[in-house]
Amino acid sequence: MRSMTGFGQAEGGKSSLQWSVEIRSLNHRFFDCAIRLPAALAGLEEKVREAVRTRIKRGKITVSISAKKRADLSNGLVLDKAKIRFYIQSLRQIQKTFRLAQEPISINTLLSIPNLFTVDLPERANDEYWHSLQSVIDRAVSRLILAQEKEGLALERDLKGRVRIIKGSLKRIESAARRLPFERSKQLVERISKHNGAFTLDANRLEQEVALWTDRSDITEEVIRASHHIEQFQKSCAASGEKGKKLDFITQEIHREVNTMASKAQSSVVSSETIKIKSELDKIREQIQNVE
Repeated sequence: MRSMTGFGQAEGGKSSLQWSVEIRSLNHRFFDCAIRLPAALAGLEEKVREAVRTRIKRGKITVSISAKKRADLSNGLVLDKAKIRFYIQSLRQIQKTFRLAQEPISINTLLSIPNLFTVDLPERANDEYWHSLQSVIDRAVSRLILAQEKEGLALERDLKGRVRIIKGSLKRIESAARRLPFERSKQLVERISKHNGAFTLDANRLEQEVALWTDRSDITEEVIRASHHIEQFQKSCAASGEKGKKLDFITQEIHREVNTMASKAQSSVVSSETIKIKSELDKIREQIQNVE
């Protein structure tokens, strides 16, 4: 089982550039990948997305890629003089237009300009960059998956514990359901006896009343279906690949059967146990929203 939450980071590169790749993932119904690349590498965006998509099927993914020249080469930083010039001219124009005091522009103000320095990437074809970048992306994705699997183990342990609680409640419901006809017959006899002989106890009529009530309140089918859904839930947890959506669907089916049990069976035991089950199902649904 794999969680959709995780983080992976890797650095490296065999070319003159040192790549840094960070990948973050959050839970999401579908695959949604946002990529941040240096402007010179914009043409590689789709390749990066496909490299991630082949191994991550669901989640809101953010991929951040930066590049710098290796330490044994020049730092490759380039000052964007045109941006500084435009910034100063714009400030002077604002001061003139609105008759503001002509205050000097400090170096700290200029350094606060976003992306004032950029990395001077050598002019190369995107394929050349991709050759060295791809392996770094793969390592970052592997570390992301490792983090997701680690959290997935914790999720799986929690789900198994909650399923055990639900199975225990279902057994108690099943046991209580078998006793219901006898309890109902006993209740009817006690009610008739309270009238001190004002009514004659007709054994056949009593049997018919109990049979009608038993038919209306029988929850055998619901218990069987709920137990079957629980088995499917456990098998899906143990299966490989995507399972979050399937687990969510199975949980809804269990919830539907439990609601029917609660409405049909007029029993305090059944009511109490169905409340416990629904409480666990709510917690399970909350957890599986983060399962891939």
